[in-house]
This record gives sequence, C-alpha cells and structure tokens, in this order.
Amino acid sequence: MTDNESGKIKGPHGVIQGYNGIAVVDGKNQIIVAGNAYGSVAEGQFFPEMLEKAEQSMKEVKGKKKPLKGTTMLADCAYFSEDNLQEAKKKGIEAIIPDEQSMNRDEKLKEGERREGKERYDARYFKYNKRGNYYVCPRGKKLTFRMKVKLNRNENNKYESRAADCLGCPHMDKCIHSKNNKKKFRTLLIPVLRYKENLCQKMRENTDKPRYKKIHSRRMRIVKPVFADITYCKGITRFTLKTQEKVSIQWLLYCVVHNIGKCKIAENRVKKKNNAAF
Repeated sequence: MTDNESGKIKGPHGVIQGYNGIAVVDGKNQIIVAGNAYGSVAEGQFFPEMLEKAEQSMKEVKGKKKPLKGTTMLADCAYFSEDNLQEAKKKGIEAIIPDEQSMNRDEKLKEGERREGKERYDARYFKYNKRGNYYVCPRGKKLTFRMKVKLNRNENNKYESRAADCLGCPHMDKCIHSKNNKKKFRTLLIPVLRYKENLCQKMRENTDKPRYKKIHSRRMRIVKPVFADITYCKGITRFTLKTQEKVSIQWLLYCVVHNIGKCKIAENRVKKKNNAAF
C-alpha cells in the first residue's frame, strides 16, 4: 500500500515514499509565516505558491495591501530560476537565491575539497556570435546550435562543440564534466528569454559580491534552527498520515507548535526588557 500523492524523497537513510515540508520563516523571531507539504523532493516549483501564502499571512498581520514589498527573501539554490526571481520582483521583493555553481566560484574555497575539481566554465566564459548563432569557447572553438530542449520547466537553446575540437584541450577538466570520461564534447544550454530582463544572470553576478554573500549567510541562522527545533527538539521526525491535504494539515500543526514556543520566548524577552526599564 502506498500514497499516490506522495513522492520519492531522498533522506539520510535512503529513499522513502513521503512528503517534503516547506516553510517560510521570519528573519527576526524565527516565526513560520507560511508552510505546506508536497509530495516532491524538488522545491523550486513551489516558490510562487509559498510566496503567495506568506503574503496572505502578512496581510492579516500588518493589514497592508502589499506587506512584502521592500523586504528581502533568502532561499537556497533549489529555488534558483528565472520564473521565481521574476515573481519576487513583481511583488517588490529583493530575492537573493544563489545558483548551483555559486559555491564553486567562491575564491575562499578554492583550495578546499568542496571546490576542487568542481569549478566549471559556465556561459559567461563563452562569447556569442549573433550573426552565425554560435558560441566560441575560451580556446576559440565553435559550439553550434543543435535544438531546443526543456529542462527544469525552462526552454533552452542547446549548443554543442565537436568532439574533435575538444580532443586534447587543456581546459577539458574545467569545461567538460562526465562520469567515466565518456563525454568528449561540451554542451551549453542557454535559456530562452521570456522576459525583458535576465534576472538569473544578474543574480549570478550579485551572489559573487561580498555584500550579497554576507546577507545570504544569515539564512543558515534563520531557517535551519527552525527545522532543528521541530525535528530534533520536539521529536517530530516523520509524517503519520496519507494524502497531501492531510499531511499539509499535520505539517501546519507542527509549525503552530513551533510558533507558540517562539511567541513565548518573545513575550518573556519583552517582560524582561520592561522590568529593566526605569
């Protein structure tokens, strides 16, 4: 017996059939302002929905029409996509979402194991020739257009080099990544722009700047303790119901229990402050 609405979730003990609990957390008091459970390990597709839930919650709290306007939203690389960045911009939110290769571009990790062998030439290292509709790699070889492909709900133009051009290239380790070295040519996927502004490219450039790195580093202190409190401190390590509707209700109840504890801490903090005032 299984749950058709659940998904294959990879965890520390292998792959299980289950749900993924997602939460949007306030940066000041670690209060969960929106949450839901989904039968999918991929979280990025639910960013607009969670943004809408957070906005509805904050409307009731603040009584404003656009309560999230002017705020900053931090998320991990799983939420990095043009659609998500455009959705945040539409609501007047500064979204800081690094791409998957951002850690490999970090100079501070250049000599560390985390970076070693993982840095790759991305699209910024290739020059585009509009007239011929091809790209030129750092070595001067052409990557010609092959077809349009869909990946991660986005349409991309696929460009490929010739295997003969890549043979013996001194940049192969940084350019081509394949298991057992079976792949001998470079593939470049360029997103088809559906918006006037390419926010993904801007985000790649911004996340390499010290200011954005410093701001995004706060995410670990905001959201990670929340999940640790629910799973480790309160011992809630698994869902016990079936179907997304029931599991989502259960997850929201877990979030409410967490919020009650945080509200008590905030209340005690205010009482101590008032007692110390003179």
